[in-house]
Parts: sequence; structure tokens; C-alpha cells
Amino acid sequence: MKSFIFFIVFICVLLVNPFLAMAASTPSGIPLEEVEDVVDQFASEHIGQSTVGASIVIIKDGEIVLAKGYGQGDVENNVPIDAETSVFEWGSISKLFVYVAVMQLVEEGKLDLNEDVQTYLPEGFLTRLHYDEPITIMHLINHQAGFEDYVFDLGYSDKAYVESLEEGLRRGEPKQIYPPGEVVAYSNYSNALAGYIVEQVTGQPFYEYVEEQIFSTYDEPVEAAFVPNDPTSTVETNKVNGYLPAGVGEFIEGNPFYVSIYPAGGLNGTALDLAQFALALMPEDGESPLFQSESTLEELFTQTYAPTDNFPGLAHGFWEFPGSQRTVGHGGNTAAFSSHFQLVPDDRFGVIVLTNQGGELHFTQELMTTLVGLDTTKTTSSLPDTSEVSGSFQQSRKMDSSFIRLYYSLLMMSIEPHDNESIVVSFGGESAIYQQVQPYVYALDEGAPLFLTMPYLYAQMEDGELVKVSSSAGDYFPNSWMNQALLILLVVSCLYMIGAVLTIPIVFLLRKIRRSNKKSTKPFIGLQLLSFALVVNVGIMAFRMLADTARRFSEFYVQIGLNYVLLLLAFLFFFFCMKRIRREQMSKGLLFLRILSLVMFVLFASSLIYWRMLG
Repeated sequence: MKSFIFFIVFICVLLVNPFLAMAASTPSGIPLEEVEDVVDQFASEHIGQSTVGASIVIIKDGEIVLAKGYGQGDVENNVPIDAETSVFEWGSISKLFVYVAVMQLVEEGKLDLNEDVQTYLPEGFLTRLHYDEPITIMHLINHQAGFEDYVFDLGYSDKAYVESLEEGLRRGEPKQIYPPGEVVAYSNYSNALAGYIVEQVTGQPFYEYVEEQIFSTYDEPVEAAFVPNDPTSTVETNKVNGYLPAGVGEFIEGNPFYVSIYPAGGLNGTALDLAQFALALMPEDGESPLFQSESTLEELFTQTYAPTDNFPGLAHGFWEFPGSQRTVGHGGNTAAFSSHFQLVPDDRFGVIVLTNQGGELHFTQELMTTLVGLDTTKTTSSLPDTSEVSGSFQQSRKMDSSFIRLYYSLLMMSIEPHDNESIVVSFGGESAIYQQVQPYVYALDEGAPLFLTMPYLYAQMEDGELVKVSSSAGDYFPNSWMNQALLILLVVSCLYMIGAVLTIPIVFLLRKIRRSNKKSTKPFIGLQLLSFALVVNVGIMAFRMLADTARRFSEFYVQIGLNYVLLLLAFLFFFFCMKRIRREQMSKGLLFLRILSLVMFVLFASSLIYWRMLG
């Protein structure tokens, strides 16, 4: 009898314990009892060196298994980060609350995901639409409304500039540059517009709706709030300072981030506040306090867009990540904060990473991937040659209607074959190797943390030509020859104008030596000086924008107006120069130089107009 009991116990140990061991681990296979040591080790390598501070929360099966702060929330005063009390800017993680609110109203029959958004908006609200096809709410949450990326009047470092959500949407309306439903181009405006539609349908400010219909459903109270839109908010008293890296182990304090279109990125709170949101989205019995029906939660996590089969895309606004198991979530960035929120619904596992550093990638990407894993399984051995996939590509997320158009044209991704099964991808000064895992689908193999934001790439071919490259976060199109030519033309013409001005003192010196006082040179010198002034003014505009991206478009009115004045005066001198050439006889060499100057000015002026330097 004892032998029989021992045998039964032995079989149970063999059969049950491996299952329990699997369940008590992260999706990537790290046993839960070792998770804190893994995170501590990771933090010891990066905190104070590449990352100023972070707050980490890990959830498994409805329980918080780790909640810990690392580094400094205030470097100057040596104030440590506390996972329970330290408040961070969540950035675009705020968008997830819009998507949940939308699905709540869909469940109540108050919204239709496939309805034209104009149905829910005041008459004439959108004024820059270019296509006849209607924009639906599904287009908004899938980032497929076709809007350009309008960066002005998005965020401010001074809350005095913040307007109401409606005023912010009207002021910052982007131009529609793609047909609805055809291109994935990440859009803050689309998300905020969906939040505004929630306001229109419910008749209450969006932040109040979130407080009543989302925050109040949690098991634990939270202090999270949209700042500064919620006048009752006290989160700023516990808010940590945000920083930017200034070198290894060096950080400078960054600017706060205030936003009028606040549903897209205005939430502030602790990592544990976000943990309550994660717990509500992964209930034990499927009955989330956020929804009346289990089916609504299931629908929320159902894929709504992917560029091809077996490829991560979007699930009602949640970005899919090819983890060891299906993973959904969202990242967030403001001027001086970075964050990431990832859920593995089937495993009831979640990770929240908040950092008080702009553009942070080690915790938000590397650590996150360490915990959820990355699926790079090759599904077939019959794969096309990688030589078909090469070139330079421009991201669909771009601004097309102002001088920032030039900046986005410089943000190119290049692809070239590495070997028969892999490619080399370069972007933002970094490179990575991607392995082909199924026809024209490439998975990240090795590279900089930046590429963890796009772990899969899909090369769409038509008639043997590469027409588009899609990542899980947006599309990239082949860089047109015209764009490349006009970019080169702008650079060459600018250099010519600078060189021409530098030669003016030499010309004056030679004329003095020869005792010449030719009036015919004066219009050409005037044209050169005005062109140089345009180059300088455009350079100052670019420097101001890159130095602080949280700007109002009105801050550039004077410089844009100056560009108009300078260009009109330059054209006036251009016609004077044309008259001089017609009237006066000159040597062939001098005639060639005069005509060259005029041609270069025309090319320069054309480049300024093409690149929207006039507004």
C-alpha cells in the first residue's frame, strides 16, 4: 500500500510540477522567484549609466509579483524612485484608455466602429480632409485615417498654453495625405479625436469619463489623472523630474509635457496605478470590471489590422508584439519620460515599465523583451532570395504641410541583403540584422534596442517590385527619386549661396585693386546676400525646432513671414540681374558665372517652396 501511494505521488510530481513550473514563470521562461534578481542585475548595469531611473511592476495571475523603483527621481537632491508613490508621465500609454472607453460605448450601442466619424462630430469640424472616402472610428484606432503627423501645438513645456480638447483639435488639425484605410501612419490626432467623440457621445469631459468609468472600477483607488486638464489632480506633487541623457552617467533635466489633445498622452500616475489597469484587463474569470460582457474584452484583444498573415499588427488600438506568446500593449514617450505597458492575456502576465528619461530604450525595450520573449521561429525553409528586398524607405508617419517635411525626409530606413536568409536594416544611425522567417517576413535577430520597437518587418511585393515595408508600428515606402533629387538640390544650392557670399569680399578687393566701379555687379551681390539671408533664416528655424519640439506654430510666424519678404525681394533682384545680362556685354566666362548664379537661385527658390519653407 505504501509503495502504491509513493508511486502515485511520484507520478504527480512528474506530471504536475513541470506544469506549475511553467505557470510560475515569465513568458520568456524566467522563474518568478528569479525575476527580481534578473531585474536587479539589469538595473545594476544601466541605472546611473544609460538610464537615470525606472519604476517596474510585474503581474502574474492577478497578483503583483514585483513592484520596485530604481535610480533617482530627483538627481540633484538624491531622491530615490518609489514604485508606490513616484508619479511619471505615461505618454502614449494614455491612448489605451481611449480605446477601452470606445469599446465600452460600442458595448452599450452608443458607438459603431464602422460609422463615419462625421456622424459624431459637430458640423464642419474637420476642414483639411482630402479624400471622399469616410473616416471610421476603426480607422482612428488603427491609425489608418490618413492624417499626416502634425507636431506643432501638440505638447508644451508651459501649461499656460494648454487649451480645451476641442480647441486643441481645431488648432492642430493635420492634413489628410493618405486615403482612409490604406496606410498605417501613427497619429496622435486620431486618438485624441476618438477621445473627443467619447465626449460628444457621453456629454462629459473625457477625463471625467475615464475617472468614472475606468478608474473607479478598480479594486484599489488610484491617483492617476490627465494633467493639467483635471483641476482636481494632485499627482504633480509626487511627480519625479524628467531627464535627457548628456553622456554616460550624465543627465540634464528636461521639460514637462502639457498637451491640449490630452487623451493621446496626458496621463500622469504611478506604476502601480497602471498595474490596476492591467489587472482589470486580465481578470481571472474573464469578467472584467471594465465591461459588461466577457465577449467585449475578447473583442478588444482581437486583431483588427495586420499587413499580412501571422504578423503582429493592431488589436483595437493595442499594438501586438511577437513575444513568446501573443502580447499586446503600448509604449509612451514625452519630452523627458519613456514608458512601456505589455500584457500577455493568455498567460495573465503583465509588465509596466516607467522611466523618467526621454528616449529611453534599455528598460522600455530590452528589459521588456527579456521578460516577454521574442518569437523568431522560422515557419518554412522555402524562402525567396533576400536580394529582392533592398533600398531606402521613408516612413508613413511624416509631416507634409510645413518646413518639418524636410526633417522627416531625412529619417530614412535603408535595407540591404546580408546573406541569403537575412537583411541589414539601418535607421536613426543604428543597424540590425533581421532573419527571414517566412516569405518576405523578417524577424529581428540582433541589433540596437531601437529595433525592438519594430521586431518584425514585412516586405510587400507587387509584380516583382518592393512597394512597401511594414513594421508592427507603421509603413515605409520607397524613397522617390524626386525626393532624393530635390534634397540634393537643396543642399547644393544652399552651399552655392553660402559660397557666393563668401566671395563678395574678394570681388570688392579685386575691384578696388583694379579701381573698377561696375554698377552691374550690385544686383547680383544683392541677390546673393538675400539668398544667404534665406539660408540663415531657414537654418535658425530648423535649429529652434530641433532644440525644442514642444512648440506652437505661431512661434514661427515671424520667420516664415521673413522668408516671404526675403524671397520676394530676391526675385526682384533676379529680374534686375536679367536686365543687366541683356543690356551689357561681358566676357563668356563672366556671362557663364552670371547665368549660373541665376539658375542656382531659381533652383534654390524652387527647393524652398517644395520643402514648405514658406509655411
